Amino acid sequence: MRLFKQRGTERRDWLRRNKLTIIIAVAFIVMAAFNVEQGRVINAQRTLIQLLSGDSSELAMRRVQDLRRHR
Repeated sequence: MRLFKQRGTERRDWLRRNKLTIIIAVAFIVMAAFNVEQGRVINAQRTLIQLLSGDSSELAMRRVQDLRRHR
């Protein structure tokens, strides 16, 4: 029987007992970071689609005007 605990064993015991909690916490933080980044990407894509839609509408209007001029 040991009378004295080795240095650092309390820390290792705490880590063993809380390993699953630590893993879940880290996974939660990583998923939250992915979620934030995905939101930023979606907003950037939405803005790009709006810009392209405006350009497409303008191009269609110009084609119609050109067709009317050439008739």
